[in-house]
Amino acid sequence: MSRRRRRSYKFTEKTHSKKAMISAVMSSICLLVYFIFVFLSYKAGGKLSMYYGGFGFLAMVVSVAGLVIAIITLKEEDTFTLFPQAALIASILSSLCWVGTYILGIVRG
Repeated sequence: MSRRRRRSYKFTEKTHSKKAMISAVMSSICLLVYFIFVFLSYKAGGKLSMYYGGFGFLAMVVSVAGLVIAIITLKEEDTFTLFPQAALIASILSSLCWVGTYILGIVRG
């Protein structure tokens, strides 16, 4: 006869990383701002105010900072990996968009 397996719970001390959550939100906001700025630039024919450029540069710096925080949170012990991985993916995508646009702007000048 087979033994009936009891339902048991595995208790753990793992928690969700607050830094990873913050990094994921920061990167998601930067990505959203990127797409809004691309749309606004398209509608204006590429002639936006310098304030948009300054804010875009600030968003690029925040995006890279989010990437650094995401990498740091992947190395934390006793944390679930859902938010660090999501933060890493979002921050890599956001950083590539912002840095790529910045480099294209310099090259095409």
